[in-house]
Amino acid sequence: MNDSTDDQVLFQAACREGDVRFNWHVTDSAEKGISYLQTLIEQSKAALPVCWPDLVLLDIVMPRISGFDVLRFIRATPEVKHLPVVIWTGFPLPDHKERSLELGANLFLAKPVGFQQVVQLARELYEMVKRIKEPPAGPL
Repeated sequence: MNDSTDDQVLFQAACREGDVRFNWHVTDSAEKGISYLQTLIEQSKAALPVCWPDLVLLDIVMPRISGFDVLRFIRATPEVKHLPVVIWTGFPLPDHKERSLELGANLFLAKPVGFQQVVQLARELYEMVKRIKEPPAGPL
């Protein structure tokens, strides 16, 4: 969830470059992000097939309500509270990281400057999601 189309396009291009196969569901505001998640929840309650996100990449600074509000919604909602949330912001104020982690973000990142850094970030996030989704190896 990012209100910057440039950032959305940049990250998608970095994923293509890095052969990172995320499915994209993009929203350009916090309100639309929450609405999207609420729609998925309602579909699941109606026993309809749902394609849950593997990861929420979230900006903090957005018009009207912030990414912090989305993060609060996610962590307070049983159906989606398990989702990994990565804060990816271009305006990392000193208290943003601490606040993000206190609210339940899994990771806080300042937006990289160069394209290759974004490609590497996309690869690392993809590997993180794969590790989260894979069952542990070996005997229990």
